[in-house]
Amino acid sequence: MNNKKQKVDQLITNCTMVFKSYLYEVIVSKNKANLWHFSASKNDKKYVVYCAPDITKVRGIIKVALKKIPGDSKLVVICNGYEDEDSKQAEDHNYSILTISTIKQYGTSMIEARTEA
Repeated sequence: MNNKKQKVDQLITNCTMVFKSYLYEVIVSKNKANLWHFSASKNDKKYVVYCAPDITKVRGIIKVALKKIPGDSKLVVICNGYEDEDSKQAEDHNYSILTISTIKQYGTSMIEARTEA
């Protein structure tokens, strides 16, 4: 169990750093009633982010989270990998699903852009 929590904590740390690199205001959720790990906002873009190493184990949580997110926010689910079925589900229910490798690529792109500027 502790190893699973460490994986989730590391995933949250990696993801929040990427959002911060794009100058989003990031607030890590301390409220256990929230089903997401952090929120990120910049101008009119607001996201609530759920980090899940294994998407197959949290599909039910995602359905509940969709009912609880603020109306002006969009749910983003970040995981190690997902199937076409998960992508279709995300599209049908208006949330985003990304892999951690995609998020890391965004972070790398931002670092490269800043060093070239």
